[in-house]
Amino acid sequence: MAYYTLEDAITRLPELLAKATDGEEVIITRLDEDLVKLIPTEPRPMTKEEVDWLRDTIVTPREPIDAVALVRQMRDEGA
Repeated sequence: MAYYTLEDAITRLPELLAKATDGEEVIITRLDEDLVKLIPTEPRPMTKEEVDWLRDTIVTPREPIDAVALVRQMRDEGA
């Protein structure tokens, strides 16, 4: 378990989030009192509505796409 002051947490938030995501307990303190404990959350399951929306909005190209050529074309066009 690691303790960080609120001031440290503000300046090092991405690092602390990475530590918490990797499973390390991160405690943020203020005035020597525990304020917040960072812990990773479990991903929530998709709802039926979200799955239906994905199915309805999926786009299938009519012909195969050469991604490398497409990126080069976009680069050359200044996109």
